[in-house]
Amino acid sequence: MILDSWQPDAVAALHAKAEELEKENLQLKSALVSHAVIDQALGVIIAAGHLSPAEAWDALREISMHTNIKVRLVAQSLVDWGSSGWLCAEIYTELERQLCGRRAFATGEAEGPP
Repeated sequence: MILDSWQPDAVAALHAKAEELEKENLQLKSALVSHAVIDQALGVIIAAGHLSPAEAWDALREISMHTNIKVRLVAQSLVDWGSSGWLCAEIYTELERQLCGRRAFATGEAEGPP
């Protein structure tokens, strides 16, 4: 499309569309990073608790709900814990509760997962 100086509306429309696409691109990049962090956190939970991926997802959601911390932030904390060895007490306590409860359920010591 060739734009002449006498088509200011077309130029403005193209600029608006470019800004819209740039915003969408940034949102998609953010979602991709967030998804990767959540996948990594699920791996941490799977390894720590010997859980299936579905059980790990349930545990991650429960940790988020019981601590009132967004899933993405809980996930980032768990991933960071894997490299730093430090995890905030609130998330650590709830992670332990989730893992212990799920182990008890798996062995028949409890009637349902936490």
